Amino acid sequence: MEEEKKHIDELIATYLTEGLDKNALAELKAWIAASPENKNYFIQQREVWFSAVSREAASKYNKDKAFDTFKKRIGNRKEIEKTSHHGFRLSMLWRYAAIIAVVLAVGCFSYWQGGVNVKDTFADISVEAPLGSRTKLYLPDGTLVWLNAGSRMTYSQGFGVDNRMIELEGEGYFEVRRNEKLPFFVKTKDLQLQVLGTKFNFRDYPEDHEVVVSLLEGKVELNNLLKKEKEAMTQLKNKSGYSFVYKVGDLDTKKIVSVKAKQLNEAIDQILYGQDVVYEVKGKNIVVQKGQRQNTSKDTKKRKITGVVNDVNGEPIIGATIKEKGTANGTASDLDAKFSLEVSPGAVLEVSYIGYQTQEVKVGDRTSLSVTLAENQQILDEVVVVGYGTTSRKNLTTSIATVKTEKISKAATSNISGMLLGRAAGLQATVASPQPGGGINISIRGGGTPIYVVDGVVMPSGSFEVGTGSTSLPSSVNRAGLAGLNPNDIESIEILKDASAAIYGIGAADGVILVTTKKGKEGKPTIVYEGSYSIQKHYPYLDVLSGPELMNMVNVFSKENYLYDKGQYPYGNTAYDDKWTPIFTPTQIANAPTTDWLDKVLKTGAVTNHNLTISGGSEKFKYYLGVNYYKEDATVHNSDMERYSLRTNITSQLTNFLKLTTIVNLNQNNYTNSTVGGDVGNLGDQGAGALFGAIFYPSYLPIYDAEGKYNVFSRTPNPVSMHDINDKSEQNGYYMNFSLDVDIIKNMLSAKVLYGLNKENTSRDSYIPSDIYYALQRKSRGNLGYGKRQQSTLEGTLTFQHKFGELLDMNLMAGMGRYLDSGDGSDISYENANDHIQGSSVGMADGPFYPTSYKYKNEKRSQFVRGSFDLFGRYVVSASLRRDGTDKFFPSKKYALFPSVSLAWKMNEESFIKNISWINMLKLRASCGETGSDNLGTTLYGIVTTTREDVQFNNNSVTYIPYILSGANYEDVTWQKTVMKNIGLDFSVLRDRIWGSVDIFRNDVTHLLGTAPTELLGMHGTRPINGGHYKRTGVDVSLNSLNLQTHDFKWTSQITMSHYNAVWIERMPNYDYQKYQKRKNEPMNAFYYYKTTGIINVDKSNMPESQRSLGPAACMPGYPIVEDKNGDGIIDVNDSYMDNTLPKLYFGFGNTFTWKNFDLDIFMYGQLGVKKWNDAYGNSIDVGGLSRGVDAHNVGIYSYNIWNTQTNTNGRFPGIAISKSVALPENLGFDYTRENASYIRVRNITLGYNLGPKELSVFKGYIRGIRVFVDFQNPLTFTKYKGYDPEINTSSSNLTGGQYPQMRVYSIGAKLTF
Repeated sequence: MEEEKKHIDELIATYLTEGLDKNALAELKAWIAASPENKNYFIQQREVWFSAVSREAASKYNKDKAFDTFKKRIGNRKEIEKTSHHGFRLSMLWRYAAIIAVVLAVGCFSYWQGGVNVKDTFADISVEAPLGSRTKLYLPDGTLVWLNAGSRMTYSQGFGVDNRMIELEGEGYFEVRRNEKLPFFVKTKDLQLQVLGTKFNFRDYPEDHEVVVSLLEGKVELNNLLKKEKEAMTQLKNKSGYSFVYKVGDLDTKKIVSVKAKQLNEAIDQILYGQDVVYEVKGKNIVVQKGQRQNTSKDTKKRKITGVVNDVNGEPIIGATIKEKGTANGTASDLDAKFSLEVSPGAVLEVSYIGYQTQEVKVGDRTSLSVTLAENQQILDEVVVVGYGTTSRKNLTTSIATVKTEKISKAATSNISGMLLGRAAGLQATVASPQPGGGINISIRGGGTPIYVVDGVVMPSGSFEVGTGSTSLPSSVNRAGLAGLNPNDIESIEILKDASAAIYGIGAADGVILVTTKKGKEGKPTIVYEGSYSIQKHYPYLDVLSGPELMNMVNVFSKENYLYDKGQYPYGNTAYDDKWTPIFTPTQIANAPTTDWLDKVLKTGAVTNHNLTISGGSEKFKYYLGVNYYKEDATVHNSDMERYSLRTNITSQLTNFLKLTTIVNLNQNNYTNSTVGGDVGNLGDQGAGALFGAIFYPSYLPIYDAEGKYNVFSRTPNPVSMHDINDKSEQNGYYMNFSLDVDIIKNMLSAKVLYGLNKENTSRDSYIPSDIYYALQRKSRGNLGYGKRQQSTLEGTLTFQHKFGELLDMNLMAGMGRYLDSGDGSDISYENANDHIQGSSVGMADGPFYPTSYKYKNEKRSQFVRGSFDLFGRYVVSASLRRDGTDKFFPSKKYALFPSVSLAWKMNEESFIKNISWINMLKLRASCGETGSDNLGTTLYGIVTTTREDVQFNNNSVTYIPYILSGANYEDVTWQKTVMKNIGLDFSVLRDRIWGSVDIFRNDVTHLLGTAPTELLGMHGTRPINGGHYKRTGVDVSLNSLNLQTHDFKWTSQITMSHYNAVWIERMPNYDYQKYQKRKNEPMNAFYYYKTTGIINVDKSNMPESQRSLGPAACMPGYPIVEDKNGDGIIDVNDSYMDNTLPKLYFGFGNTFTWKNFDLDIFMYGQLGVKKWNDAYGNSIDVGGLSRGVDAHNVGIYSYNIWNTQTNTNGRFPGIAISKSVALPENLGFDYTRENASYIRVRNITLGYNLGPKELSVFKGYIRGIRVFVDFQNPLTFTKYKGYDPEINTSSSNLTGGQYPQMRVYSIGAKLTF
């Protein structure tokens, strides 16, 4: 019961302060409705909280009741504080009230409707406690102040130094810190109170007729500040220049008046209050004369109105503030979300609630209102993580895209990169391999691999793998980095695309990805379990020919080859001699078996994913614990992954000024590596992977021969036999992040020290049994490899922030850091081991043995500063400078400076736009910054290495090992530089229903690091140099919208679009241009080719004359017709075409629908305007291979489109003539296997059903939420591409095809919140 009561107190506290979400609100309402006692308890707590609002018949703000309740509350508070020293524990409600009050009171730089409003000006600091709340704060001298609802307190920025004067409007309780040299003054409109150290309560609301001072301890001295009317007139003249003109005797100038007004007419009315006079303003004179003043107030006849406040889902909003605009007249909605209020004729009501958009309602002639509040999209105040800090979206001066991971399905997502596909404008993310933990190609605006910063610590971007040594197993491993991070632990991901990356200097030339992990939040423990089970189905791979089909196809092209080689018709003038012998007889074809090799390699996969998180905390201690188990048994045999991970994030407020945050991440990853991949060491098909073998092996060939051994075709390993190869990897690591935050001057000057350490270990055990034919051998071979790497970050930063009224909001940061990167590893390859022992005891193998090892260590040091200045709330200027040093360059080049500057103009704050109601934000941005790279790929210092050309003396009893100089000193090489320029526009319109950004950018990369040939007589063939210059230009567009929102239905959309191009401005020195290449502005991704317009037919009637310039072999039937582009009758390089292989457009498009308890999310991504090689065509139309008779490998069904004289004279692909040697000019190729690879892929369709506290009230709060969902990953792909997959690269090394297949994943899961 005690736990339940605490939970209810927390719900009430959260509801009364910051508002509850839909599920928690339903839980609270269900509890209130459960019994009259519960309802009364809630009312009592709410009355304590909202003591300034009366629910009595008058339905208006009752200051007297507020005052009485306030004094009682202070008294109770004092009693609690006294007893707390003896072990008494405050109720959760009071504890939360104090926490919220303090946080709100010191939020000196934010405006929050419904909360405490603190505003800095040049002269003073003003603190307000609006209706329905109270505020506790400590003044700079240590004085404790409680402000009651509707009160305002103002003090100067010099308070506690040269004065202790405050101005009070309303009511406050004070416990004054004694200081005899500096008395404490409380000033109101009429009185001034002086104290030296005492406890008292003071009340003086603007409309009060009396001042109430309740003295608890000590003494005070009151001074009357009321003025005589004559003095008031003089003061008004001095301030405004207006003079009173009147006859002596018409005015009582000795009458005491109190004047507090902003407008001239208000001041005049207050000065002349109670006098039988009228006045008229003429020029700078106020002419006063005897007469009866008319009451011109429109507020002469108030009337009562009633209403109800709901959200768009029809849920009641309890505690919404309803206020008559321009007055202090207000109330709040009750437990049924109803209200009543007396208002003036023509009144306009302002209805507001935390987390919702304030709505103005014209009363008109209505007496009953129904108000619906829409959720606040909070676009302007969205917090964006930037380098070494955060900022609001409205003050952002650079191009940063944010990916919120909350609504992205993670059911079958094994790494965080998988959550980025299509999610951010300017980020090009494509799947590199769908294998477990598979790699995602990540590029920001066409750059290389960006750096990853996790919770402020730079992490390695690539996976940590060990090779297979001399076994030369296929390159089957292509996994993503950050493998130890659980996607479920990620809060948000920011992509720094422009000068915003410059603050990271070295390595940030290709952009920065900031990863923020989840942390604990104040509140009772929240336990969340989320689990899912998924089924994986591979996409159709390649339909290959059956046994009989392949035999028939081999016969066709065996005969074609016979005719061509013999020069018989149509390849020559000689008639067919009828001597060709079929490779396969009709009987063999009829009886041929069909082995489905692909079915032996591919299968149905499964994924199990379990996540458990525990989070919560108090004001001084917050915690988050995440545990994950992920198991994937993928769609390729011998391919699986298992991950265990644990992550903690603990924040401890050690003192009022000291906070310690500790993050620890542990992981253990186990992999079984498939044998699917490209060849290693130029083995070609000798070292082909299992999938290549499955489409290569003839389908008429059985798996086993007559002796039960694996059949072998050609030089290629049997794909089924490769299941017996053992190849396992293990990875484990830990990551620790310690940060200490020090508040030197509260809300002004702070310091931070951060230390991060990432350590990873990896090992791999590979073994080929002795009976497996691989690389032309049947011999046992193995490799044991081990590696470790470590990165450490040590940084210290000092931050100063201050707001100078409405003029300037300034934020300055300076810091320095040291970054170490080290690693080592070793492996040993061995041969002729026992198959039962394998690598368990390498010493028992017969050998030979091939050991290798490595070791490295790098160090970088940095100093950096950044300043951000918000002028007049309209213009933001930000600049940064980083000085980086690396140990890779010589001393004179060791350090480099990387500056940046960015500007933003908040146009919506300008007077000419501010009053356009449908524009919520309109901001123009511009930035320019420089980053650098030290990625040499070699060393600049002379290296001495050994050579095993041993020299022996004394009858071979003494051996000398020679050393050679493998590299010289290159002192002239310096940093590679990238200059980033960006112009952007951020917007939000139609009450934040449509928002987004548009950016145009240009990145210039200069002083490229590369190599060039050395002098003819040099010792070394090449040397490192700087040279070359290329640029990347493009545009990013991000668009979000709230399309429709009704009582039960909501529809939102997201669109991201990116386009970029990269061209050479200047090539590297000594670059050897080909004749066909562009010399100016050549695309970096240029592809040159000859365009074909058809196939030469049997009688050559369609062959153009220009074809003859290629020679007789190119004029044979079945050969491609090459287009004479310039029409000069000769085919040469002037007829070549160029394609830019970059897509014209990357995009992502998502829609989220919610209806009652259901939600549906559909997200798709893709590329448009791109052509790629179709490797499925390449496999299928290998005419030369098909003509090899019994040595012919299997081919795909596209082989039916090959031109031949027997069965298909209308074929679209070249016939046997293409397999003969024909040298095209400059050895360029054809385009007939290139195809439009544009695609639209549906990444996720997620359908969920949610049960909240209302539906789960039977569990009495123990289960707070249940969500069940189904998710479909990659269910649909729309493309004209006929290859394996338009997204995944299917070529590797010397082989085409045989790469990991794309998958469809079907998941079902549940999420339970306790």
